[in-house]
This record gives sequence, structure tokens and C-alpha cells, in this order.
Amino acid sequence: MDKNLELYRTFWMVARLGSFSAAARELYVSQPAVSQAVRQLEECLEVRLFVRRARGVALTEEGRQLFHYVEPAMGLLEAGRDRVLQMKQLLGGELRIGAGDTISKHFLLPYLQRFHEAYPGIHLHVTNRTSAETLDLLYSGAVELALVNAPVEGENLEVWECLQLHDVFVAGPAFEELRGRPVSRGELARQPLVMLERLSNTRRQIDQCFLQSGVELSPEIELGAHDLLLDFARSGLGVASVIREFAREPLENGELFEVDLREPLPVRAVALCRRSDLEPGPAAQKFSKMLKGEENGG
Repeated sequence: MDKNLELYRTFWMVARLGSFSAAARELYVSQPAVSQAVRQLEECLEVRLFVRRARGVALTEEGRQLFHYVEPAMGLLEAGRDRVLQMKQLLGGELRIGAGDTISKHFLLPYLQRFHEAYPGIHLHVTNRTSAETLDLLYSGAVELALVNAPVEGENLEVWECLQLHDVFVAGPAFEELRGRPVSRGELARQPLVMLERLSNTRRQIDQCFLQSGVELSPEIELGAHDLLLDFARSGLGVASVIREFAREPLENGELFEVDLREPLPVRAVALCRRSDLEPGPAAQKFSKMLKGEENGG
């Protein structure tokens, strides 16, 4: 097939340029090599493709019909080759990432901005799902990279923890009695709590941790987004379970304070995942290195 493709490529070049010698220069081969390739193709098809003229050659009727089909095919091949070269040089292509809403906003977004500034020709596709759903997207091939809550396990999965997370409880002035002193898990459980929905991986891990201490959490308010937890805490509607790294602004400006848990919750992490049985594209490789701090983006 490769040999036949080269014969058609030589035919295409001769037909375009109308000259065996010009085609030889364009293909960086000798003129006899071009003549031999055309002759082999004519023998294979059992037709004559060119007639000689005073200057160069012209297509026969059979040659014109063949060129009608070869021309777009070669154009597509050339375009495909150029596209691959652009992807290798990060001048084109796409980057497909899956991540949760909170991770996307508070962690992923700055990296995407830097990457887009460095490689504007790369099309960015970000899909927001839960950690479990994001891993399903990774295994299905819908995304190349997945950012999920650790710990995470799976077959043919390469995992790298890229950010530590600290689950904490925060409150506003309405809960001033909790400020500045150790609070037990049992006492915290008696407060009006604002937490994520039970289906979230974060919520399940927190519930399990409290249950290991013999404490069951029964929040009055359950929400679907981390930023809403902060808003409800600001409004004084309860003590909210949030991620310290994603709540820096209201904590630093004094809108909220962190409850000093006598038994702090275990440290978690955001994990970058990709399939080890598939070679990621150039854009995914470059972005992975950026997340790992191996490159600055440009």
C-alpha cells in the first residue's frame, strides 16, 4: 500500500506540474525515478496516463479521470500531515480535561489561562462532572486528563497528587462562641451544619471520618457547590464544611473564621489522572508537565 501510495503521489505531482523533470525536483528524486513510477502505475492500471508534448506532458482522458480522484485525496493527506506537525509543535489540536466545578474554578482555571496564553492555537475542552463521573470520561476516552479528589484507584491509571486539600468548618459572627477554642467533633455535630450533598466524594469522606469517632453528621442544609457553602456561612445560616485552600479570601478578610477542631480531618488531595495504556497527545503532555511544575507554560 505504501508503494502504491508513492506511485499515486508521483502521478499527482507530474499531473500538477505538467513535467517529469519539475516533478522530480519537487519530490527530490531523479527524473528516471519519476518516469519509472508513472510507468509502473500505468502497467498496474493497464492504461496510458500521459502523452508527451513539445514541452512537458499532458493527461490522457483516463489520466484526467484518475486525477479527479487523486487530487482531493492527496490534498487531504497533505492537510493531515500539516495538522499532525502543528499538533507536535502545539500550534493546533485540542486539550480535553475533566474536572469538578470547584477544582475547575479554584485550581484549574489559572493553569488554563497560562496554557492558553502560551498556546492559543490549542482548543480547550473542559467537562465538569463529579470525581466518579470524571474517571468514567477518562476511561471512555472522552477526556485525556482528569482532575479528581484523591484517593483514587483504577486499572491502567497513572495518578499524581498535585494539591493538598484541608477540609475545615467555617462560620461567621453569628457563631462567635466557637471562635478561638478547641471544638470537639460531637459539639460541632450539634451545630446547624451546611455541607455538600451526600453524593459528593468529599461529603462521603467527611461523614466516614466522623462516624469513625462515633459521631453522625446531620446537616440542616445540603448544597451542590462549594462556593454556595461559603455564601450560606457568610449569611449566618450555619457552620459550613469547606476546603481551606478554596476559602482563603473570606478567611483572610475576616468575613469567616475557621473552627478549631480538636481532631482535625485527614489531609486529602487533588489528583491528576491519565490512562497509562494510552499515549496522551502533545497538548495533554505539555499541560501535565505544567501542572507538575516541570514547565512554566512557554
